[in-house]
Amino acid sequence: MKYRLAILIALAFLSCNQSVTNHYTSEIDSLSFLIKKDSLDITLLTKRADLYFENNNFKLAQLDIDNAYSIFKNSPSVLLTRGDIYYALNITRISKESWERCLQVDPNNIHCRSKLTNLLCAVRDSSCKSMIDTMSLLQNGLLSTSLIAYLKELKEYDSSIQLLNNILKKDSTNLEALSLLSVIYSDTSQHNNFFSIELAERCFEKIIELQSNYFQVYYNYGKHKQNIFEYSEALLYYTKAIELNNLHQQTYYNMGFCSIQLEDYQQAINYFTLAINIDSSFLLAYHARAYSHELLQNKEKANLDWKNCLLLNPSYIPALEGLNK
Repeated sequence: MKYRLAILIALAFLSCNQSVTNHYTSEIDSLSFLIKKDSLDITLLTKRADLYFENNNFKLAQLDIDNAYSIFKNSPSVLLTRGDIYYALNITRISKESWERCLQVDPNNIHCRSKLTNLLCAVRDSSCKSMIDTMSLLQNGLLSTSLIAYLKELKEYDSSIQLLNNILKKDSTNLEALSLLSVIYSDTSQHNNFFSIELAERCFEKIIELQSNYFQVYYNYGKHKQNIFEYSEALLYYTKAIELNNLHQQTYYNMGFCSIQLEDYQQAINYFTLAINIDSSFLLAYHARAYSHELLQNKEKANLDWKNCLLLNPSYIPALEGLNK
């Protein structure tokens, strides 16, 4: 009975996949037939390019969109798709040119503007901030969290908080907005005038309430506690993070750091070892483990780790100094 059920499930799965494949093939065939009848129809060429693109056939998509572009260079839909395809091919210069031309033709095209803004911000172009400001005006203060994240990187904390609160007014359960807000409120850098323990922890607790198995929130909460010198509390959140992702070397490293602050040097060594087991090229973990061995007066083991540091970086000064003590 179990054998028959397994066969039925497998057949159903294959049938579903076959249905998707057949639908895709049918659409391509239909478009190809129409394009043969009218090879200058840029709408048909763009539709087929979109289909190829959606199915990761980037080279075929490129051929179609190049043909469409050669026929008519001022179609916003052609320029939008051309930008997407060349971005997937990692030829961002043509993506940028396509989306810029799209906006010259249609300044209010929000799709081209959004794509161009993300690209310019990703490469840290000087016009990133002004592009985001324009997007904000066009969308009545509602921006994607990815663009707000760029604002945060530019240390525009006030604008970032305002825009994130705009999102949360419409959807108080938006995890991306809450996460970014928690990062801003817990940011202890000197440029951030909006650091707030109370607001940061309110965001962390809200995220946990909404999604209790979210690794990143426990890691961020732990880092927040670490930054405000509450090391025992930090370890509790890091432990929860590790329960959800036990292959995150930075979490183990941070746990080791907290253990040093709590003067539990052997436990710190254990955590640094776990980090190194995951990433054998983790230089700082070797450094920290060597330092922990020194605190335990174990010079021989410390020297082994200083030598490990030098294998990774022969000119690493702390290791050279450690070996010469």
